[in-house]
Amino acid sequence: MQDKKRALVKEIKELWQNSLTSEFDIAPELLEYLELKDLEDLKRKILNSLSNLTKEQKEWLQQFKKE
Repeated sequence: MQDKKRALVKEIKELWQNSLTSEFDIAPELLEYLELKDLEDLKRKILNSLSNLTKEQKEWLQQFKKE
């Protein structure tokens, strides 16, 4: 469970750093304190907010989406 949480926190931080999204309501330093479900919801919201990206950027982000 901790490994999954660590991986999810890393992915979210990468999304924040590599995206053109607006600011979010939580500081990246606080991600480690969220529950796994909260992290999954946050990741989904970030991915959903990235609608104005180039094709290449969208392809890169697809690796983070769950099927």
